[in-house]
Amino acid sequence: MEHESVVGDTSDLRQMPGYHHENLKTVEIIGFSSAKSLVELTCHIIENTVSLECLTLDTTRGHNPCGRCSSNKSGMCSSMRLYMPGARKGLLAIKTYVEPKIPSGFKLTVVEPCNRRYDLELAGVW
Repeated sequence: MEHESVVGDTSDLRQMPGYHHENLKTVEIIGFSSAKSLVELTCHIIENTVSLECLTLDTTRGHNPCGRCSSNKSGMCSSMRLYMPGARKGLLAIKTYVEPKIPSGFKLTVVEPCNRRYDLELAGVW
């Protein structure tokens, strides 16, 4: 399914009706991307959940939660094939739209792909 990315979009994020989630303490989104609807939902959760203590945004598919990279014989990360395409755009969306809405004292955890994948993407190998 193709999703409209928020990265490079100059329009404002849509606002959802202000329903308050009174008991939600922890939210984890696995496979977080720059999809506009997902960024809008995340912002809605932050703005309308008074009891929220911890938000985890995982730009991978949840396969490498420790952030460890294990190399195979070729020296490439053996778990890189498990990461979502567009994880870098997801990270950019987090920095641009989500982080500015995070209140002080709030725990935001961002799970990123390993750095070896970034190096390969920049070199045009991935």
